[in-house]
Amino acid sequence: MLEKVAPTGIKKLDDALGGGFSRDGMSLIVGPSGIGKTILAVQWLAEGARNGETCVYISTTIPAEAVVIYYGKMKFLRDVADKIYWYDMYISPRDLIPFTPKKILQIFPSIMPEFFDENLNLKKKIDRLVIDSLTTIEEIIGDSSMFRYLGATWIRFFHEKKIAALLIEEMDESKEKMGEMRNFSEATIVMDHMENRNMHMRALRIVKRYGYNHPTYWMPFHIRDEGIIL
Repeated sequence: MLEKVAPTGIKKLDDALGGGFSRDGMSLIVGPSGIGKTILAVQWLAEGARNGETCVYISTTIPAEAVVIYYGKMKFLRDVADKIYWYDMYISPRDLIPFTPKKILQIFPSIMPEFFDENLNLKKKIDRLVIDSLTTIEEIIGDSSMFRYLGATWIRFFHEKKIAALLIEEMDESKEKMGEMRNFSEATIVMDHMENRNMHMRALRIVKRYGYNHPTYWMPFHIRDEGIIL
């Protein structure tokens, strides 16, 4: 039986999260382009795959195959890349009309027929799921209230199917927008560039983690062959 948390395999981050991301809800990573959001998310999937879990990555931007090519030779992924299921999600506004829960959810059996039947029943268990990124879907919809409705519908669906979901959103350039889904998440991590002693570095901060008294300070990190290192 799986524990109630899904570890990232990054000890310092897992300790700060109370063991890892919750399996009972959705977690969120927010940050600007190129900061390392995809690496963190894929590292989380790799940790699950390494422990025998069924892990799924869905890309709404670049082809998922390209993600494997970019990161598949890195130490954190190369031994389990072929154990992760990689999918692409390319949709148009027409794919969401009429804007009903059933239509919104039919996207999943259309791109993942080996996991869902047409009635949205799970054919095979999914332990960890990443969607990278929701911002593409938000821009297609073009309405913040409708996007939140879609996000809430998906999140309830993942919860019902007992899927630990980790979603990614791009940070607004003004840095005033911290992800539309932050109000629905069990945990939210912000990743950004920071200035420290005249040095430009990457850092992350846990904005929230329900049920756990987490630290709120910025934690500098590096991206190495082993993945993200705090």
